[in-house]
Amino acid sequence: MLTIPKQYASLRFLRPIDWDEIFADWRENEAGQATWKEHWEKRGFASWDEWRKAYVAPIGPEKLEWFLYVIDNPLQDVPLFFGVPSRAWIEGAYDGSQTKQLKDILHLPIVMENEKIPAIRKNFPPTTMLTGLVIGDKIVLGEGMHRAVALASWDPQIPFNSQVTIALASFTGDIPAIGGNRKE
Repeated sequence: MLTIPKQYASLRFLRPIDWDEIFADWRENEAGQATWKEHWEKRGFASWDEWRKAYVAPIGPEKLEWFLYVIDNPLQDVPLFFGVPSRAWIEGAYDGSQTKQLKDILHLPIVMENEKIPAIRKNFPPTTMLTGLVIGDKIVLGEGMHRAVALASWDPQIPFNSQVTIALASFTGDIPAIGGNRKE
């Protein structure tokens, strides 16, 4: 079990989880989407697996100890998460910083003009798992950015009934940039 930073008050420990299970869940939810297939093929990768393994390589996820938490109040806690430190988000949302809190980027064009986000809000999955790292006093997403931004920008007048979990591992050192890679 991890020490969860205090501002994330609704995270509740469920169980240990291994990287293979996390990666399989990610694959199941994303690999079949045509837009992601186009994305990895443009970057020269032969498969979703090859692309996503290269994407997360900077954090060495298979070497970390992972734990699964339920987020009992995602509309409260997810806006306090820090965004995925990938090239596209660093350039489009973080002003060159490695990451920023989701609540601080909701007004930006990369969020406001992203057609995936309202589509996710309209048809949010009944259960979903995000992936992140506990780095100091922050939870930094590694995967699930579009779903997390959909949650962070959720209209509080609309009932939210899905179960959101997050697989977390502790990470020491600077936040590594992930993604933005091309197969050479």
